[in-house]
Amino acid sequence: MNGENSDIVVEGWTPRYAAASAKLRKTEGLLSDDPLDRGGTTKYGISLRFLVAEGKIDLDGDGRADFDLDMDGDIDGVDVRKLTWGDAKFLYLRCFWLRLDADSFARPVGEMLFDQAVNGGLSAAKKMLQRAVNACLVQYKVDLPQLNVDGDLGDKSRAALDAVVRVPAARMPAIIMAYREVVKARYRAIAAADPSQKRFLNGWLNRADELGRD
Repeated sequence: MNGENSDIVVEGWTPRYAAASAKLRKTEGLLSDDPLDRGGTTKYGISLRFLVAEGKIDLDGDGRADFDLDMDGDIDGVDVRKLTWGDAKFLYLRCFWLRLDADSFARPVGEMLFDQAVNGGLSAAKKMLQRAVNACLVQYKVDLPQLNVDGDLGDKSRAALDAVVRVPAARMPAIIMAYREVVKARYRAIAAADPSQKRFLNGWLNRADELGRD
């Protein structure tokens, strides 16, 4: 995998992605091994649960999972601890940025989707954008039907997003604010459903407030 300070250029590695991943590094921090974190051991936002699901790729064809970094035959917390920043950037790009087609969205929508996909999954991030757009359609009386909140950011979702951004009273700030509020609602729902997660709520809400900022 890529080295700790690697800026190796691979397919899809755009300057925009490089900036978004650098910001995410600051948001996620280094290593976390909180027993109450449902994702397990986490480094650079890459959780054990995620690495087990996505780390079995074998790009070099040697028959070994690329992210079995200690080469003991499985992917566990030790492998998470061995992740370099280059590894994390590779996984962010492959598993989140490209799957979202984030570069195809106007700034900072792609960046907000990316942040929330890393934090809560691709489907959740996309559904929250649809909820945010729906809220704006109502608030700014845009003559379009409400989107089905299904996580499919296809032509209808993109047209509705563009329609909101064209409203003089709304523009992109309205989308940013609506997305932040939907994200906060998700975080509060997690804490309400599982009291053990309440200790993380303030940090999560602060993360939501940073969405859409440079």
